[in-house]
Amino acid sequence: MIRPGTPADLQDIAALQIASWRDAYADSWPTEYLGQPVVDELTTRWSDVDLTTGDILLVSEGPNGIQGFIMILMKETPYVDNLHVDPGLRRSGIGKALLKAAARALIEKGETAVYLTVLTDNDRAIKFYLSMGAEIGPEQTDMMFDQKVKAFPMTWNDLPALAAI
Repeated sequence: MIRPGTPADLQDIAALQIASWRDAYADSWPTEYLGQPVVDELTTRWSDVDLTTGDILLVSEGPNGIQGFIMILMKETPYVDNLHVDPGLRRSGIGKALLKAAARALIEKGETAVYLTVLTDNDRAIKFYLSMGAEIGPEQTDMMFDQKVKAFPMTWNDLPALAAI
C-alpha cells in the first residue's frame, strides 16, 4: 500500500535510508562514514523534515512496516531527494510503484517533469531509472553530506508516461 508519509513515519524512514545507504554504498563510501556518522546525519535530517511545505513524501507500507519511500522537493522543477527500498525487497516492484505514484501526485499539482541525481557508481540505480524512462545527463560534481560526489542528473519530462509505466 502506498500512502502519504506522516511525522510518525520519519524515524522508520531514517532507519530504512541508513540500511539502504549501507547496502548501496558499501563498496564506494568509507566504512567509517557508513557507521555512526551516517546514522547521526540521517537521523537528524529526518527529525527536521517539515511535511507542511508542499513537498511530497510517499511510503510503501507492508505487513512489517515501511518497505520504501520517495521524497520529492517542490522546486522550480520537482526534485526526487530520496527514493529508497528496503535492501531485502529490491526488485520487488516497490521502487517502480513509488515512482509511478509520485508522478501521479506531481501531475495532480500541475507539474510536467521531475529529476534526481544518482551517483555515477550506483549502476543498479542508474539501470533502474533508465528502465523507468529517465533521460541521463552529463556527469557533474555534487555535495552529499559534505562529501564531493560524482553524479548524473536523471530527468523525466513526460510525467504521464512515467505514471503509466
